[in-house]
Amino acid sequence: MNENNLVKILAELGHKTRLSIYKLIMKYGSSGIIIGEVGKQLSIAPSTLNFHLNRLVDAGLIMQAKNGREVYCSANFERLDSAIDLLTSECCSEINENSY
Repeated sequence: MNENNLVKILAELGHKTRLSIYKLIMKYGSSGIIIGEVGKQLSIAPSTLNFHLNRLVDAGLIMQAKNGREVYCSANFERLDSAIDLLTSECCSEINENSY
């Protein structure tokens, strides 16, 4: 993951509605949740939900899979893990062992 991708992920999760959507989808693990159920649980209108889901899909944070007429959303945990790894990759790299 590069820093541009990290910035995109943080920007998308920095929006309150998208963060709520992502947190709900994460609860359902790899089995996912139907889009309509996301809107129902969070009281988000379909057009608004579609806009926010598209942003999360574009950032690679969620994946969508169609099963018949239903579309399931699931969290891309690997993408979030990569973002966290990049954020923490340089943690404490400037600390000198002798400074304690």
